[in-house]
Amino acid sequence: MALTKTLRFSEEVLNILRSMDWQDNGILGILTCGQLDRKLYSDVNKALSSMGGKWNRKLGGHIFKIDPRNQVEGLLSSGKLTVEKDGFFETPLEVIKRMVDLVPPTNNSFVLEPSAGLGAIAKYLCNYYNEEYMYLLEKNIERANHLKEYFANSVVMCTDFLAFGIDIDFKRIYMNPPFEQLQDIDHVQHAYKILSNNGIMVSVMAESAFFRTNKKSTQFREWLSSVNAHIEKLPENSFKKSGTMVNTRLISIHKKE
Repeated sequence: MALTKTLRFSEEVLNILRSMDWQDNGILGILTCGQLDRKLYSDVNKALSSMGGKWNRKLGGHIFKIDPRNQVEGLLSSGKLTVEKDGFFETPLEVIKRMVDLVPPTNNSFVLEPSAGLGAIAKYLCNYYNEEYMYLLEKNIERANHLKEYFANSVVMCTDFLAFGIDIDFKRIYMNPPFEQLQDIDHVQHAYKILSNNGIMVSVMAESAFFRTNKKSTQFREWLSSVNAHIEKLPENSFKKSGTMVNTRLISIHKKE
């Protein structure tokens, strides 16, 4: 379940966005309006950061991981921007390496990454798998299109993982699901259903699933025990570079026949 909110911006902000200079195929956006007062710049920056932009002093503009110009055009035509808070925080390399340590890849078998984001995990898995064995799912259409361009020989689907149920023999699943409102619990349990017998999965999870006392959390911890899950805490601030201070764990599960 994604959380959404609608942001509205003044005509003054929209006019500033209309005059932006886009470089590097839309990855770099530069304001051309000169010095802005503090309040107006804050509003402009809010619009750009809501679309994934980060100010880069050295380059003198906002850097985007995905070309946002389609979103900008939608904002300019309607005056509003719908932001989906889907829990995307890119998986840091050190976390990915630990995931692979816990769950070694297998040769010539299908591997699934739900909620693949911009492909950080998948790119690392290319060291072990041929692309045609990789299935990548991503609900966000801009990120899904990015994956389709980068992983031309893989199966990339723009879909909600919780609605995914294709009968494929997945021996490995590597995942970093959304955390909001305990969505990671739903994703982990759905992945277990999809995982093949004798397959192994590994997932990042937020710390909240391990200390909350609500029914969903307590039943999930009981379930983890019933499937003999391996659980380990990641170092604090493991996702700081990705933009969140949420404490996290890795859980891995070997699905017995």
